[in-house]
Amino acid sequence: MASYGAMLLRLILGIVYVMHAYLALVVFGPSGMIAYQAKNGVPFPEIATWYLILAHGLGGIFLVLGIYTRWAALANVPAMLGAIVFVHLKNGFWAHQSGYEYVLVLLVATVAAAMIGGGALSLKR
Repeated sequence: MASYGAMLLRLILGIVYVMHAYLALVVFGPSGMIAYQAKNGVPFPEIATWYLILAHGLGGIFLVLGIYTRWAALANVPAMLGAIVFVHLKNGFWAHQSGYEYVLVLLVATVAAAMIGGGALSLKR
């Protein structure tokens, strides 16, 4: 069952990251995302925005498919650390107050996926 647990973790992380890429690319748009990151003090917001879009988008697709799972997960760690440090930490712990609770769970789950791999039904182990 452990292999299927790893698969569930990989799938949900991949879906969440793809949706975050969609939010940044389509909903906010690159210029809106750059402005959001600049407002929150993210260094080099242009680079950070495109890194987020690529890491979440391609990394999320790779996670869903189970391709290079460990690398796809690791690519998302800097984006999630940045989200905690620059956006959510100042708001405290609770997610309902824009705190770091949810982002911390995503970060730790992402690190766990990088450590355990893709599990069952991965296209490339």
